[in-house]
Order: sequence, then structure tokens, then C-alpha cells
Amino acid sequence: MNFYANRSTARRTMASATAMAFVGLGPLAHENTPPTRIPELFAGLDSIGVTAARTPLDTRARIAEGTFLMGSSPSQMQAAMALCDREVRPTPCHGADFGAWLASEGPAHSVSISTFALDRTEVTVAQYERCVAAEACAAPEGLGYTERFDQPYYPVTHVRWDDAVAYCHWSGGRLPTEAEWEYAARGVTGRLFPWGNVYNPHLSNHGSLAGDASDKRDGFAGLAPVGSFPDGATPEGLFDMAGNVSEWVADVLVRDENGRPIGYTPFPEFDPKPKSTGGSLHVIRGGSYEDGAPWLRCAARDATSLPRSARVGIRCAADVR
Repeated sequence: MNFYANRSTARRTMASATAMAFVGLGPLAHENTPPTRIPELFAGLDSIGVTAARTPLDTRARIAEGTFLMGSSPSQMQAAMALCDREVRPTPCHGADFGAWLASEGPAHSVSISTFALDRTEVTVAQYERCVAAEACAAPEGLGYTERFDQPYYPVTHVRWDDAVAYCHWSGGRLPTEAEWEYAARGVTGRLFPWGNVYNPHLSNHGSLAGDASDKRDGFAGLAPVGSFPDGATPEGLFDMAGNVSEWVADVLVRDENGRPIGYTPFPEFDPKPKSTGGSLHVIRGGSYEDGAPWLRCAARDATSLPRSARVGIRCAADVR
């Protein structure tokens, strides 16, 4: 069985026309005006130039040490299933594939993370181009890579996991571990979404499980300039942790003999090292402009069999000394 081919088909069938609240967590907030561009996030990016310049340190947020519950409890998995049922075409929500991804979010367990830094935004085309100009990164390419993806303020896409590693190293950082990424998105309070516990379709650039995977209610039919949804940021000022593009993390996706994702250890962990064996695919986090509400949850896990995807980009972490 081609689990990941089925997963991709299910994802496109499942994108979110959801305007309902996360089940059992209160009413939906509404925002009828489209998001506005944040000028501060784009300073210095209007011209690429040929001089390689490393990423300024102030583009990264300091994520203070703390302990949180990583993953999803059984009740949170049930709530995610209910959220999926509100999609336009919810049939895949009850298939084995979606169930396997939900199961891989468990068991919820205590994880302690040391202080680190994380990019406030996804790496832009303009930022990545500087690395290409410095001959430290391979240029984006691949199926479907056209001029519409090659916009300076858009998140860079069509980059391999190895390219993401190279860029982060060049910029003075590294890829975040899966645990670091989820901690940054959830915080010590364990938010279900980067902005809080209630799903709001106007706080991220998301998709839908429907015939058309793009949900234009958020103001964008495809990619959006990074930072376009300031109200969807985390309290620490991390933008687009849900939607726009999914993001490579350091961990390999560990799979069983049937190719299905395996969940976590039930035991407490302290600064878990990224998993490097047990599979050939790497984990991606955050959901994309093609993904529905269930994949925008902070605990949602994903992977892609495409080495260069139109819906996967980069966000770098760095050690804090």
C-alpha cells in the first residue's frame, strides 16, 4: 500500500471549508477584513543584490525554556476528528490514513525544552536567494516551480530537506527538532493552535478538503507573503506557524512495517534529540495553504514523499548561549 500517495489524495480531498469552532472549545471569532502587510517584516528585502548577507539575529525570537505536554490526548484526537468532520468532504476523516496520523500524535507526554531561538517568519525567497548567490544553497526547482512561487516576500518552496539544512547552517542556525517546533507553537500552556484554543479560518493561510484545495476566504488562493496574518502569531511573535507552507524539521518520520507513522514514547523527555533512523522521510509541521483545519493544529504531524514540494518551506532555529 502506498500510504503517502493515499495521504496526499486524502489531504486534497479534505481541505477546510470549516468556519466552525474547535469542537467543545467555544465559539468562533470572526474577522472580516483581509490581513495587512507588516512593513517591519519586509525591511531590506525589496532588493536581493549579489552580496551574501547572513540573517540578522533580530529575525529570530527567543523561546524561553519550559516544559509542556507534547502530542495529543485521546480527547484531543477525538476533537480533531470532529473538526475534520466539518470539512466540505469529510469522508477521508474516517479512513485508516487520517486515523494513523492522529494516532501518531500520541501518547501525550511531558517534554522539557532548553532556551533556543526560532525564526519569526518562514524563510523568504529573497533570503534564500542570498544563500544561492553565496553558492551555499541549491536553487529551488522541481515540478510546478514557476514564476508565481518566485516572489521575494513569499516563503521559499521547492527545496529539499538537505537544502533546508544547508540554508539554516549558512544563516548561523539549524533546523528545529520536532519537539522544539511544537513547543514554540504551543507554549507551556499547550495551545491547540498558535493563537489559542479556538480555530479561526481568518488567522492563517490555509486550504480545504474540497474539490478546490485552496480556501480563498483567508484572502489568498495560494501562497501569501510571510507575516500576512499578525493576529495568528504566537505570543512570542512567531508568524505563520499554522498555514502558508509546512516546514521541515530535523526529525526523520519513524514508520512501522506497513509504512504508517509511529507515535511518541510515553516517558518524560528532556531536549530530545532529532530522530535520525526508522524511515526515509522527514517530518513537516504547521500545515500549508492546501491543508484544512485539522492539519493546522500545533500537534498535527505530516510528511511528504516529494523531495521538492510546492507546500513545504523552511524555518530555522538556533542555539542560545
